[in-house]
Amino acid sequence: MARPKENVLAKLKEQMQFLRTSLCAFYEGEFAESVRIATIIRVLVHETGMSKPLLQQAQSNGLDLPILNHATERPDEKAIFKFAVSARIGATIAPAVDLGSSHYSVSTVGAWWNAEVFTFKSQLGRQLVYTRKRVILILANKEGGAHVDENEDPDYARLLTDLPLSFHHYGFPIETPDLARFLTAQSGAEMLGSLKRNFFPDEDVPLKWEHGGDPRVNQYYMDQISLIPRLVMPAFPQGEIRITKR
Repeated sequence: MARPKENVLAKLKEQMQFLRTSLCAFYEGEFAESVRIATIIRVLVHETGMSKPLLQQAQSNGLDLPILNHATERPDEKAIFKFAVSARIGATIAPAVDLGSSHYSVSTVGAWWNAEVFTFKSQLGRQLVYTRKRVILILANKEGGAHVDENEDPDYARLLTDLPLSFHHYGFPIETPDLARFLTAQSGAEMLGSLKRNFFPDEDVPLKWEHGGDPRVNQYYMDQISLIPRLVMPAFPQGEIRITKR
């Protein structure tokens, strides 16, 4: 028996409340909340042959609804890596999302779900591409959202070990963060904004989400980062870091 429309909307609002609660905890430093955020997003948008995502139960064109997404071009094929992750770089690398950034544009939920978010070369030299869908479903289905696989997921392990992202701040190395979790929380903030836009306009939803921050330390914000190789004379390889700053 099909659920009444008002019941579906009540379930949608319940998921919105779950999402807001987990986002608040994540940006207070409980980064493990990213697996809950991943599971909520899966409930909202992931479609299988046996189940219809909640957004499509609420509205038949649910995956065509508007959502804010990074306005990025497809990565250069020669790029060593490109990450569409919002963060603050200072004494540490911390998640920091600003949905009011000029680098956001309106997309559809379906395009957002399938957007490429990580592109990098593995330690074996293969070019790897991860979509938002792939990253979030790893966390939701295999890394503790709804299930923990007995064996470590090789794709998630690769995201942790092969991402060539490290920085030095005043000569001290900054630990590489778990960008899959950062990306998932950022996606949760984007989805929360979409739920407000499309279903619950009276809900109070912040545009900015940020963990910590020390005004005494030089720091800056980015919406994506890439490394493009180039050749100089005499011929030897160098790299050009491109950071999209806010």
